[in-house]
Amino acid sequence: MSSRDSDLVRLARRIDLIAIGSGQLVAWLIVPMVLSLTYEVVARYAFNAPTQWAYDMTFMLYGSFFMLGAAFTLQRKGHVRTDSFYAEWSPRRQAVTDLIGYLVMFLPFVGVFVFTGWGYFWKAYTTGETFVSSSWQPITWPFKLSMPLAGMLLLIQGFSECLKCVYAIRTGEWAERGPMPEVVV
Repeated sequence: MSSRDSDLVRLARRIDLIAIGSGQLVAWLIVPMVLSLTYEVVARYAFNAPTQWAYDMTFMLYGSFFMLGAAFTLQRKGHVRTDSFYAEWSPRRQAVTDLIGYLVMFLPFVGVFVFTGWGYFWKAYTTGETFVSSSWQPITWPFKLSMPLAGMLLLIQGFSECLKCVYAIRTGEWAERGPMPEVVV
């Protein structure tokens, strides 16, 4: 492995730390989501006192959890992929295919997602938008902020994946994935 190649891998691993750190942080959204669901179930069935806020809290937290965890999932190779042919290809051919996919489809789509998501967030923030379908009417901007943030995290991780593809194209082998850092609580 040449110095340039090892620099690519080092840079990709440093960038990966953003997705890993954000994924580990976002994973904690599951706690308030489960607590709000549990509270709603107990209040509704044990005390016949359903809440106005639990459903809204659950869908906002789950939506944020789902979107903000996408970059971590990409870094861990957790997204669904159809690899009927891909698995039999050489690492170099896999990397060329992946790189073309990232450059032609993934990065432009995510760029549009960031731009559009920012527009949704900014409008909600500046107008004080609320969910009118809810009697609780919570503000929407914290939930809508997760769209451009998720897009930015995906763009950053997509760049890391492109660096890994370039490395595999140059060397004919995929860089080994480093160990996942421990969660600091």
